[in-house]
Amino acid sequence: MADLVILAAPGMGAVEEGFADPLFDHLKSALGQDWSRIHADTLLCQGHLQHNLERTFEAMQKRDMDYLRARKFMLYGLSETAAQLSDVDQRDGNYEKTQQAVYQTLERAAKAAGDTAPVILLTHSIGCNILSNYLWDAQRPIINHGIWRDGGPKGVHKGSAKDLFLRGKTLAHWYTLGPSIPLWTAAMPRDQIQAVTSDTRGYNFRWKNFYHPDDLFGWPLKPLSPSYNQAVYRDYETRPLADWSAASWGPQLVAHDGYWDSKMVRDNLLEDLRELLKKNTTRRSSPLQRATAAAI
Repeated sequence: MADLVILAAPGMGAVEEGFADPLFDHLKSALGQDWSRIHADTLLCQGHLQHNLERTFEAMQKRDMDYLRARKFMLYGLSETAAQLSDVDQRDGNYEKTQQAVYQTLERAAKAAGDTAPVILLTHSIGCNILSNYLWDAQRPIINHGIWRDGGPKGVHKGSAKDLFLRGKTLAHWYTLGPSIPLWTAAMPRDQIQAVTSDTRGYNFRWKNFYHPDDLFGWPLKPLSPSYNQAVYRDYETRPLADWSAASWGPQLVAHDGYWDSKMVRDNLLEDLRELLKKNTTRRSSPLQRATAAAI
């Protein structure tokens, strides 16, 4: 059984199932044998939307258009967000289906690592919005939409270890990579822009946010509101704006896709993983091993 869990959620655009493989391969190489102690999986939350998005984009190409790559990126990203917002209260709507996908991935993780295992969550772009919504709903005692309405899915006792795990209460670190959250909240009064809690209601995780200064869709989060300033541990620039070579590039889509390869992200992640693995060495050890260690 694994000692901890890493879950990665993709961002805007067409999603390939292996989007996180380069990062996972890097971690596997760096951690060696310790990689076997980790359950790594992907949160493919928007799969139910892909057919419609592909059909629409193919139909649009029957007309002459420039910048097809950028258009496809925008079409997929904004349509995915609109689909989430259009039927929040509808049972079995897109919002609820997306949360079901998150929930089922967490269920697999609980089977692989146990329902007390610490979790590191990596979310990119729109994936940050999706997991923010999921955690926000899970943190509410009463909610009238999504999978947590009526106390949550049937078959899991409220307050049990499994329920706490599925609500994200064993989350140790949340990495938001190029989050687009400000794009959907900026019109609200500042005091109404509320972040999920990272240190109350049974939650205790470190929220690290990463953004590239040339990424139009990736933003810092701490300046967004007092609530975000408190909840987010730190905003990291993956490439300083003072770096002339970065500043000369100008706005681009490449920067939005580059977080999975970022040295800063990978270095932070390895440091946090090693610390968690060290802390959790005794979590899975046998009573005999613990007694031996105590005797020594």
